[in-house]
Amino acid sequence: MNTISKKTGLSFGYILAAYYLIVNLIIFFADYTLFVKSYLAIANMIVVLVLGVCSIWITKRRLQNLITFKEGFTAFFIMIVIGFLVNYMSQYMLFNFVNPEAKIINNNIMIELSQKIGEDMNMPQNEIDEKIGQLVENPDNNFSFKTLFFSYMQSILGASIMGLLIALTFKNRSEFTQPKM
Repeated sequence: MNTISKKTGLSFGYILAAYYLIVNLIIFFADYTLFVKSYLAIANMIVVLVLGVCSIWITKRRLQNLITFKEGFTAFFIMIVIGFLVNYMSQYMLFNFVNPEAKIINNNIMIELSQKIGEDMNMPQNEIDEKIGQLVENPDNNFSFKTLFFSYMQSILGASIMGLLIALTFKNRSEFTQPKM
């Protein structure tokens, strides 16, 4: 594996990690109910997209504008693994150790949101009640280690698909061609 793509991925991973840590701390201490708002997720997705494009672009520049798909995706993947790990670990620590009451309030907001979404989708009331019942039975579930770990894996999977497309866009050299001597 190319050390340039690894170093670039690490650098941008640290930048993404710092972004997530700062944003999580500011939001948690300002108004922790913002964690359940969809516009925060959209803003975070845009930041990951921009940093991912920059990561692959800078990797390409450092490789004299010749980059393979693997080199581009490696830089992107390392970036998201580090950034998302810090994001979910900071959420786990904030909601389970710093202020556990915030976890209960956010879970209640998520339950209300789930009820509203079910009603908006014209689901039968008994199905909505069943889903809400499952959420009420386990109020600590949304910020448990297990749930955040699965969210971490889903985020990596989703962002990897985005990274595959970005790396494919920036690719300009095949790994299987022999250089002309």
